[in-house]
Amino acid sequence: MDKARIHSSEDTRSSRPQGGCTGLDNLDEPLRCVFSTITKIKVGTGITSKKQLSKLLWYVQQQDVDEFGVRKINPQFVPVGETKIIDQDELLANYTPEVGIHNTQVEPAMSALKKTVSKGDKHRKQGEPLSAEMEYAKALDVDETNVRAIFGLGLVYLDRNDNEKSKIVFEQLVSLEAAFDPNHKHLFNEFGIALRKGKLYDEAIKYYSRAVDLSTDDENLYYNLSRVFYEKDDWENCFEFASRSLKLNSGHDPALGLCKLMVAMSKDASLSEKYGKPAVPEDVVRKAMDIVGSDNNMDMTIEIGPDSFGAMKELESSAISFENEKK
Repeated sequence: MDKARIHSSEDTRSSRPQGGCTGLDNLDEPLRCVFSTITKIKVGTGITSKKQLSKLLWYVQQQDVDEFGVRKINPQFVPVGETKIIDQDELLANYTPEVGIHNTQVEPAMSALKKTVSKGDKHRKQGEPLSAEMEYAKALDVDETNVRAIFGLGLVYLDRNDNEKSKIVFEQLVSLEAAFDPNHKHLFNEFGIALRKGKLYDEAIKYYSRAVDLSTDDENLYYNLSRVFYEKDDWENCFEFASRSLKLNSGHDPALGLCKLMVAMSKDASLSEKYGKPAVPEDVVRKAMDIVGSDNNMDMTIEIGPDSFGAMKELESSAISFENEKK
């Protein structure tokens, strides 16, 4: 493979690659194919030791003009693990295309895995948890790091209140950066809501905090954290993260609603009793008033509570990314 086979910034890329390897012969497509590397490994010890050649397979997908994502291919012929980024020079020097393996082994295995996970999702949405669990388990036998299957299995466990297994899945998810990729934001949010509804508040806090570590500019993540602290009766942190959300987006109605709720509860103790909440500390009330105003005539025509002002709605994270980490 020569440099002419890797397209430049002037190329017009197709938005959806066709089946088989792409980008090797058609310069209008981004590179996507299986490659191999050869390394020497030492086998045995002492005078019986010898060097042997070892062939490793990699799934290479072009990310940018001079940026290629590389993932190892496991014995089941499925790309697994985190993506390593290499440049064009390294690709040309150390990697060899394996078109036949891509077309006959890897692409069919990837397609089969995707179908298995989709079956699991379908069973879960249809209220068939045992069938869903079986499909997700099949998928994880092929790829133990498959994010969609892990999310799905965790949601099955949370739905049946199996907290012990839910916590195991949770620990696995927070260790995977891929779980916080924008491609999985819907599953990410659904799992966060399920953690909260399952009263796994400490896990939900760790979960959202991990996302905040990777994306500090998403107001919805901060709001969702404040929402969990509301459930824990922790007014200080509830306000802290609601205010951070509002600093990023002053028009964030749910976060503003939480602040209004704090002020309202300070003026009417019966609200705290109604919703089973402790009194809001005076210093928190003062800070909340700085945001919503201290006007005694604040509009109270709508009943103030967990569902008013949109305060208790959980929001999707719309900007989970690793841009800040990359910078």
